[in-house]
Amino acid sequence: MATLSSGPVPRYHQLKQILEQRIISGEFSPGDRFPTDEALTRQYNLSRGTVRRAVDMLVDEGRLRREQGRGTFVAAPQLTPVFFRLADFSEEMRQRGRIPGTHLLQRRVFPANDEIASRLQLCSGEKVIEIARLRLADGQPMAYETRYLAYDLCPDLLDEDLENQSIHSLLIDKYNIPLVRAVHTIEARTLSAQEATLLQVPPGAAGFAVDRLTYTLNDRPVTWYRIIYRGDEYRFTAEFQLPEER
Repeated sequence: MATLSSGPVPRYHQLKQILEQRIISGEFSPGDRFPTDEALTRQYNLSRGTVRRAVDMLVDEGRLRREQGRGTFVAAPQLTPVFFRLADFSEEMRQRGRIPGTHLLQRRVFPANDEIASRLQLCSGEKVIEIARLRLADGQPMAYETRYLAYDLCPDLLDEDLENQSIHSLLIDKYNIPLVRAVHTIEARTLSAQEATLLQVPPGAAGFAVDRLTYTLNDRPVTWYRIIYRGDEYRFTAEFQLPEER
């Protein structure tokens, strides 16, 4: 049985990886009843809160589903949306016949607060990199983005030309950090006064907010990325991978 370490990765996340691998390996099939929180607590000698958090993550990612009064079950494969437009703003603008640009607003190293540390699986106070940029099309502001990265992964990133280089490509090609998956959350909301000013739209205008967590090997988060797009100029396109017929 896989064991949990006492390293910097939280135990709930280690357990989540172990349980996820048990599902991927075929130990559990879609529709199978999953072990109860109590059983997992005894099996891995963990607190119920730690187990609950790991299982919650698998439910949120669609690996498991809960049925009221019945228990937790392995979920069937779902349609997997791939928001392929989100990865490269510049490429999309060129495809639209517009000239992309980037204006660097801020780059700094600072101690992670609790929220950033939690998202990047760090200890509170560890050094993180923050990069804030304004994305342009034909000189017009289109989106305002902020990235947080663990400093130990790429300490020289702030020395790069962050207005004319893709951070995504730098991480892969220069810093040799494989980016293997990303989890997106997208919501429509009104812009704050600061966001509206940066994007040159009236306060309270509509926008699209994207929250993305990108992972490298061993399911370690590399980048917590947040971006707000102006709603009058932007649209999203999604491609769906359909499960094979059986």
